[in-house]
Amino acid sequence: MPAPATFQAYLGATFVRSYATEAALTIGNQTFSRYEVAHDFDCPVTRRAMIILSEALKRLGVRTVKDAMAINAIDLADLPGVGTTTLYLFLCWQRAQRHNSDAALAAWYGDAVTFTTLQRRVAKRKEREAPPRRRR
Repeated sequence: MPAPATFQAYLGATFVRSYATEAALTIGNQTFSRYEVAHDFDCPVTRRAMIILSEALKRLGVRTVKDAMAINAIDLADLPGVGTTTLYLFLCWQRAQRHNSDAALAAWYGDAVTFTTLQRRVAKRKEREAPPRRRR
């Protein structure tokens, strides 16, 4: 995929600067532009998903790439605002870190269940662990 700067005459300098150079995703101590996410991870997702993932990983206390590699899908399912698109972005990053190894990614993800199912499981677990409501 050619760099956006190649098409600056057609796309405009503002687009090229925001797409190719502005930080859009931060995972641990690494920062990526939208171009890097689309090209290096082969993951054309929205900027909003990148912002949500960056904030979610901060909430989980991720400071290094090693910390991020230890994050599991169930950890992300517990965070508000994190949806399937955000998980997709994180899985693309995980796959790129493991040198495009689908087998390693499958081992990381665990059970073959959807992200929505993981989110429901977390919600049910929270309901069971919550203290009983007091009646008046």
